[in-house]
Amino acid sequence: MMETDFKQIKDMQRIDELTNTLSLQRKIDLDRRWKSVHGEIIRKRRRRRVLLFLRNAAAILFIPLLVAGGLYVRFLENKTAHAPVEQITVTAAHGQISKIVLPDLSEVWLNSGSSLAYPQRFTGDRRTVRITGEAYFSVKADPKRRFDVQTDEGPTVSAFGTEFNINAYPADSVIKVTLAKGLVEVANARPGNPVTLRPGEQLAFSKTDRTVACTDVNLYVETAWREGKLVFRRTGMTEIIKQLSRRFNVDIELKGNDLYKYEYSATFTVESIQEILSLLEKSAPVRCTIIEPEQNRDFAYSKRTVIIRQKKNN
Repeated sequence: MMETDFKQIKDMQRIDELTNTLSLQRKIDLDRRWKSVHGEIIRKRRRRRVLLFLRNAAAILFIPLLVAGGLYVRFLENKTAHAPVEQITVTAAHGQISKIVLPDLSEVWLNSGSSLAYPQRFTGDRRTVRITGEAYFSVKADPKRRFDVQTDEGPTVSAFGTEFNINAYPADSVIKVTLAKGLVEVANARPGNPVTLRPGEQLAFSKTDRTVACTDVNLYVETAWREGKLVFRRTGMTEIIKQLSRRFNVDIELKGNDLYKYEYSATFTVESIQEILSLLEKSAPVRCTIIEPEQNRDFAYSKRTVIIRQKKNN
């Protein structure tokens, strides 16, 4: 084939390709495509205008809303500050030890049959609570607000952050304040200035003659009750039966004058009242009898009673 013929064939192929391309382009609806693209541009412009308007409107409204919100918060704070504060009273059931966390995060352990009254929130420069019975306090430190513990018929214990024990059962004639850590002041215990205690020291306040005595004590013996323990170190029978009565909610009677002279040293943790009495019989010349509760005429049951008698010499 001649070179001239080959060139003519190539030119005809090129013309055919261009003809096909032109035919495809004529099939495209340019006017409709332009309208579609134009409409999309218009929609995007409108969307941008709406977003810009909303942003400007939010910026304009933010300041008055911020002011109104601040005023509302202040209104709620003032309303809360002047609203009556609800008083809460918690009582530990007999045989139980309860732990309470106060609004300032101070912690309180309540011994069996004890009650603690405190406000739902502390206001002002005082954190005041009232105890009936026995409680161990771990006071959250706050140098700007004094923590006051009031007792019935007795002194007020004050601190800013410390740990101490108060034994103030109504049936007892003596109120005891024992300091474990830090510093406390005991007011209304004697005329004049408050009494300041140091760790390991105990103040005993007599309800009858309102006298005060301060002595060093064994902290473990005085505060082991919050761990569920009964600890006696050369303790007389009067104190022993008092603690057993409260722990197990029983009435205990001593039969025999010599029983009041006995002293015991022991530590009880999980023992029942029966087990403790059995150990008592093995270590002393006594015999213990348990009288089970009886139903009264009003269908209520009496307390369990324990009678401790001195054994007669053979």
